[in-house]
Parts: sequence; structure tokens; C-alpha cells
Amino acid sequence: MEEQRNPRKGRKSGKTNWARPALPTPIPEWLVYLDQEGKSGRTIQTYAEDLRDFVQWYTVAYGDEFDAPAIIPRDIEDYKAHTQTVRRAAPRTINHRLAALSQFFKWATGQGMAQRDPTAGVRALRLPPRRPKALTPQEERRLRREVYRADDLRDVAIVEVLLGTGIRVGELLDLTRGDIVLNDRSGALIVRRGKGGQPRRVPLRADVRKALDDYLGSLGEELDTDSPLWHGIRGPLTNPSGINRLIGKYAEAAKTDGVTPHSLRHTFATRYLEANPDDLRGLAALLGHASLNTVMIYTEPSEDELRKRMERMTLADSHQAT
Repeated sequence: MEEQRNPRKGRKSGKTNWARPALPTPIPEWLVYLDQEGKSGRTIQTYAEDLRDFVQWYTVAYGDEFDAPAIIPRDIEDYKAHTQTVRRAAPRTINHRLAALSQFFKWATGQGMAQRDPTAGVRALRLPPRRPKALTPQEERRLRREVYRADDLRDVAIVEVLLGTGIRVGELLDLTRGDIVLNDRSGALIVRRGKGGQPRRVPLRADVRKALDDYLGSLGEELDTDSPLWHGIRGPLTNPSGINRLIGKYAEAAKTDGVTPHSLRHTFATRYLEANPDDLRGLAALLGHASLNTVMIYTEPSEDELRKRMERMTLADSHQAT
């Protein structure tokens, strides 16, 4: 009977180690399907381990062998609760395993190997919002030092604009000469089309104005107001991947991992709120966000910050006691 239900049986796969130790039917068939769909060996291995974990739990919890058609939503809920409260697994781990079960049962029902998807009504755990990755002041200084050491006026201007305005990479590449306004004591850049098509004007600090002025001075009078602002050997810069490589090159030299242009946007946002703790509206306007909820993430304290605050409470209590 099983032979008739498995139209893919007999095809050879280059990745079979994920099926050991043996997994009950029809899980190995699903893994073969994933292989033939072009999923990577690492992905298939991870799915196999997720399903193996559920099968082992099911066998111990119910004293019965795994049978895909017999699994009901309550089984999935019990597994979720056990993994969360007894094993105390991380929420992301639990959600990943639930997602693997969901993928398997969607396939099984489509193949007629299960009558229903028992995962359909099981909700994933709500994850706490991740605080965006921002550079520490030390990392920021090291990055700047490497950029200035390279003595490339364009690269200095790009990094200073990203760190000093928080604009997106796409907005950076869309800038023209006419979008830069530089005066003796003030300046601004104009984002013509931000997220949602909304324009905005971002003031420029003195260090950003200086970097832009030096870069524009190196270009002479060649740029008219509609000319793209950023140029390379082959012409105007238009591809975000080029900016990613540029930032990555200097981050590697600064021995700072995981730095991207988006990291510099988060760094700007973090520094702004450090200097202006209550100005969420100002930050939202500068970043081009219509909702304050989007920038609320920057107000979430890290565990290290909470620890320092707790220590300040202890110090304050001790002073009151004396």
C-alpha cells in the first residue's frame, strides 16, 4: 500500500544521511521531496531533526508509535507546551519546530497521507521585538578611523551621511547634486521620494556638511543639479550591493562584524535618542516613518542597560539609608 502512495519512490537522492536514525513513514518521503525541490542539505537536516524531536516526544508522552493521520491539534498544543514549560526552549526554537511540523503536515495532507493538518490552528509564540543592531561608540569610532585612513573623499562622505542622517541606502543612491543644500552654518539633504513616496528634508550636522563639501569640491563644477551625487570609476553608483561592499570593507578593517548600511541607520537613531530621549516624533520625521510605533523599538532598554539601572537603584537606596 505504501508503495502505491509514494510516486517518488525509487529516485535516488544525494542527501540520505538526514533519514538516520530511521524516521517513521511518511517523514522520509517528505524529506526526499524537499531534496528534489532543491532545498539545501542543511535545511533538510534541520527539518529532519525537528520532526525527529516531535516523534520522540510523541512516543514517550503517549506510549504509541507515530502515525501521521492520527495526530490531532491537541497533540501539537501539548508538544508546544512541553517544549516551552518543561524543556524551557527558546521561543524562536519552538516556532521553528512548529513551522517544520506545519510544512510536513501541509505536504502530507496534499499527498493524501493525512486527512487534516493538525497544526492549522496552533499559533506560534509571540516573539519580543528585536532591538535593531547599532554600533557601540567604540565600534563607530573604529569604523570612522578606517574610512578616514583610506583618504577617499567619496567614501568618507557616504559614511558620514549614513551615520549623520539615518537615511536608507535607496534614498542615499537617489540623491542628486541639487538635493544637497550647504550654507556656512547650516545645511540639509532632501529625500525626494522616501518610504511611501513621501519627501522629507533632513538637517545636516557640521561634520556631515564638511564631508559633503570636501567631496563636492573634488568633483569640481561637473555636476548639474540633476546629476547623481555618487560616482565611481564606471559612472554613477546605482546598486545597493556596492554600498554594502563599501561598508563591509571598512567594517572588516575596523574588526567590527555584521556592519551594514542599515546598521548605520540604527546607529543614527540610537545616538539621536541618547541625546534627545523624549523626541520620538523628531526621530520618526528624520527617519521617514509615519508612525511612532516604528521608532518605539529604539526605546526598549537592553539587558545591560536594565542591569545598570538596577545597580543605580541599589546605590540610591544605600545613600538614603546613610
